[in-house]
Amino acid sequence: MKLRRLLTAGLIISVLLGVTACQGRSPLSFLRPTETPLPPTATATALPTATETATPTITPTLAPTATSTPSRVVIPAGSVTAPILLYHHVSTNNDTQDSRYNIPPEKFEEQIKWLYDNHYQTINVSDLANLIYNGGEIPQRPVVITFDDGNIDVFNNAYPILKKYGFVATFYVVQIYVNGKDMVSTDQLKELYKNGWEIGSHSKTHAHLPGVSEDLLPDEIRLSKLNLEEKLGVPINSFAYPFGEINDNIIRLTSSYGYKSAVGLGNELAHGMNSIFYLSRIEVQNDFSLDQFIRLLPWSGPLP
Repeated sequence: MKLRRLLTAGLIISVLLGVTACQGRSPLSFLRPTETPLPPTATATALPTATETATPTITPTLAPTATSTPSRVVIPAGSVTAPILLYHHVSTNNDTQDSRYNIPPEKFEEQIKWLYDNHYQTINVSDLANLIYNGGEIPQRPVVITFDDGNIDVFNNAYPILKKYGFVATFYVVQIYVNGKDMVSTDQLKELYKNGWEIGSHSKTHAHLPGVSEDLLPDEIRLSKLNLEEKLGVPINSFAYPFGEINDNIIRLTSSYGYKSAVGLGNELAHGMNSIFYLSRIEVQNDFSLDQFIRLLPWSGPLP
């Protein structure tokens, strides 16, 4: 029985050996372990090269040069010290060149530059009057610049120079001169007003008021104000007496016709309620040197 089992096993092995040999495989290949295929060779993925991004250069924004604001002070109502300068022409016109009333543009700019360099600031006549009535804030070195009559050279020559230095003025015009030959126009006066100038009346016809009859004085003083206000659409609050000449009646009428102040001639630097209808103006003449001009003024040099 045992012998039979051995013979049967041997027969089975012989058959298997024959089959594997016919298939071209090693007869003992079934005894080898099955090979596990190696994983595919890892292909190195190139890391992206870091591209250096240039940091933008920051260009600093330059701040505007600081301009020091001239000192301002607060004063009570009452007396105010401020030179009031009077000009008529700023021109190179041969007809006015040698007149005491004409200042050549280069000399005018020399004077204005001196004021600017010595820390003066302009106010207009009505600003001055308001300070006398009510007090308030005022530049430490105020100056009032005025022009009389209405000549076109004031607009063409004086205005650009004053604007260059940030200055303004009060322009007293004769009512019937406006829009006349060699005189300022309505539109030019409106432009001046929009740029900080004050417009005042210098009468209707530039008459010598003490010699005008009583019945015509209202035309010269009151109607000139009303007609200019209608023409320009701006308030006319200050009056300049032609030739600086007055009497008590003229001052009374001026104050009763709605004006808040009036100007004449003189050398006074301090102004108050007793002079508000005859504020003193210093006439700047053609033959003044710069030193003479400087002597008209109360302050110079650095601010205290």
